[in-house]
Amino acid sequence: MKKVYCICAIVLLVALFSYFFIDKSLALFFKYDFTELDRIFNYITKLGKSEFYLIVSFLLFASFYKKNSFIKRASLLIFSSIAVSGIITNLIKPIVARYRPKALFEDGLFGFSGFDIGYIVNSFPSGHSATSFSLFISLSLLFPKYRYIFYILAFLVAFSRVVITAHYLSDTIVGSLIGALCAIYFYKKFFAKNCVVYGDNSCR
Repeated sequence: MKKVYCICAIVLLVALFSYFFIDKSLALFFKYDFTELDRIFNYITKLGKSEFYLIVSFLLFASFYKKNSFIKRASLLIFSSIAVSGIITNLIKPIVARYRPKALFEDGLFGFSGFDIGYIVNSFPSGHSATSFSLFISLSLLFPKYRYIFYILAFLVAFSRVVITAHYLSDTIVGSLIGALCAIYFYKKFFAKNCVVYGDNSCR
């Protein structure tokens, strides 16, 4: 657990550093100086929408509910990770009420409003980033052979939110951390600690 706490502390410090020294300049860069890949990243960012994954994973879980199978637990892992990370991010958003980059571009507003609702003040943390890391970290734990592919996909979705200026970099860092932690927590909950998936038949 100490290792997890240390990693969380480091990630949060990186997010804090980004808030003070990177967020604003990076958002302005992608808004005005780097528009060539906008169309590509607008497609990539759609991979961070949670509804499809929640529906599919719930249907798979319901279909295999009476069986103690790998698919049952895997679908429950994905559903729980995405759902809980989404709840956490949606609870934080109105409390901190951070302005989105759009508010910076149009009105020069940067920072936090505090206890407010609405699209323009729900930038922190990034829900798409939380969803993508919940999903792809879960998949990387279930199928470790392909983990680097899943890591890249998770990163691309989170980074797409910065490229299309929907979020600041620190928003995606914290959202990604929430998603990853949820995936790790539920993986340990639904799969035995000493079980190596695809190396031990008891996992299936």
